[in-house]
Amino acid sequence: MTAPTLTASGLHLSFGGIRVLHDLDLEFRPGEITGLIGPNGAGKTSLFNCLTGAYRPEKGAILLGDRPLRGLPPAARAAHGIVRSFQTVALCPDLTVVENVMMGLARNHHAGWLDAFLPLPRGRRERAAMRTAATAALAEFGLVDAADRFPAQLPPGNQRLVEIARAIVGRPTVLLLDEPAAGLNDAETRDLTRVLQRLATPDLVMVVVEHDMDLVMGICDRIYVLNFGEFVACGTPAEVRTDPDVVRIYLGSDDD
Repeated sequence: MTAPTLTASGLHLSFGGIRVLHDLDLEFRPGEITGLIGPNGAGKTSLFNCLTGAYRPEKGAILLGDRPLRGLPPAARAAHGIVRSFQTVALCPDLTVVENVMMGLARNHHAGWLDAFLPLPRGRRERAAMRTAATAALAEFGLVDAADRFPAQLPPGNQRLVEIARAIVGRPTVLLLDEPAAGLNDAETRDLTRVLQRLATPDLVMVVVEHDMDLVMGICDRIYVLNFGEFVACGTPAEVRTDPDVVRIYLGSDDD
């Protein structure tokens, strides 16, 4: 199965008269890892918030395949398989690591409220299946041994990996990763790189916002460069690396 393409056209967002995103047209394709880069304040996270429904743009259309998403709340978009991670790790401290990952299966949960209070066979089977899937997701990151520990007992880098495991456990259609390498050491970043490359299959649209340029250039098929709410470049890593506007934004110019 091939996932549908995620597209946006004419996207415009502002807060209090301050323009955050301006007339953006973009296309995120299944089977690719698309990078979204730019300096702080460029609008990258705001774009993610528009795609997930946390922000409502004033103008523009967002489509998953031929399905319009504009106006749908975040929960409805999650039901269509759009999931994300955040810049700041957001794990529940009172749940174990495996229970946190199991939360990523909420949209696949079918047992009713009665199963939460009574040990009914259907509920037991479903919880067992959810734990198995969550453990498999943790295995992708080498974190099975931490399954029954609490997030605060893990180093920050491992907490980040747990959050990404929670994002992928439900087999999403669209995976939006906001600075997934933040807080990771070199070894953890290499592990993350290998996992993301394995995830790049035709049944997933993957978009990565990241400041680690080695990671972005190493794993992405295409890269959008955003600055002051507008795209200034789009292309392969080789094309973006040598684009004069990108060089100016990141390195400055003799006229700056």
